[in-house]
Amino acid sequence: MENQQPEKPRAVALAVYLLWASIAIGFAKIPLDFQFLSAMPSPGLMWSVVVLVMAFFCLLIVKIASGRNWARITYLALFLLGLIPALPTLTSEFARSPILAILSIVQFIMQGYAIFLVFTSPGKTWFQKKAPVSTP
Repeated sequence: MENQQPEKPRAVALAVYLLWASIAIGFAKIPLDFQFLSAMPSPGLMWSVVVLVMAFFCLLIVKIASGRNWARITYLALFLLGLIPALPTLTSEFARSPILAILSIVQFIMQGYAIFLVFTSPGKTWFQKKAPVSTP
């Protein structure tokens, strides 16, 4: 479904801003957790996965900004799936660096609020496909 309304609501613009800010925080967290990430069994594979995941989330944000309904639904599904390992991950991050864990919590809040904005009015209305107008 594509958005056919000309003007993006402020709520959607704010949601997109929050999602981009969350990506920026993700990049900022890498140096804080570099030692842990580099110690993974396959660092080359791990870094490839990090780059691909970040690129995919950037694509989703671009598509959300352009009104693609599938993108907001995909983002929601991935956000919900990410809740499963959230507590063990936060516990591990707190053990390594409280700042790292706090940044993760901030990311979670930003992403959750962005999702709220695109799934409630006026955001949800903007993503709904408009029926074609027939002329007599």
